[in-house]
Formats: sequence, C-alpha cells, structure tokens
Amino acid sequence: MNIKDIRLRKGLTQSDVAAALGVSSVVYSRYETGKRQPSIDMLIQMADIFGVTVDFLLGRQDIEDSTLSDYELQLLIASRKADERAKQDALNMLLAHAANTKTEEN
Repeated sequence: MNIKDIRLRKGLTQSDVAAALGVSSVVYSRYETGKRQPSIDMLIQMADIFGVTVDFLLGRQDIEDSTLSDYELQLLIASRKADERAKQDALNMLLAHAANTKTEEN
C-alpha cells in the first residue's frame, strides 16, 4: 500500500496532509508520485497523521498498526492548522474538562 492509498482510506485530501505537514500541496504530491523522497522527520509526521508506523509507510510492515482513531486524527490535523492561541485555548479547554470529569468520577 502506498501513501496515496493510505491517505484516501483516511478520507484526507492532499491539501489536508500537506497543511498538517507544513509543506505545499506540490511538495506532498511529489511524495505520493515518488518524484521526491520525504525526510525521516517528514516520514514520522506522516505516520502520525495517518495513524500508522513508519515501517508501514516504507512497506516493511504488512499490517497497519493504527494508533489514532479517525477522531484523534481530525483533532491532530485541526490543531496543526490552527494558530498558537487557538491551540492553547483548545488544550486548556480539554485539560479543564478532563480534570472536571476525573473529579466527578471520585
């Protein structure tokens, strides 16, 4: 399975992935076509975005090891697209909610 297939299975566009990686759509498109090779850091970021291992991306592992749910992936992509203030506001809200939930459980 190549990265285009993985991206399509996750329901993402090239623009979505490019934005999450912080590169242009042209650069990401070249990764998919093999005209450009991603750096190790870029492979790690792609693995995180797609919820797979780097070995899976490289074809060294046949079974997808998805560690992120689709919802978690959407949160990650939205976070990477947001400005710093929005990121901090979202994190603070989630942390406060988690603290409240923990208190209510006790």
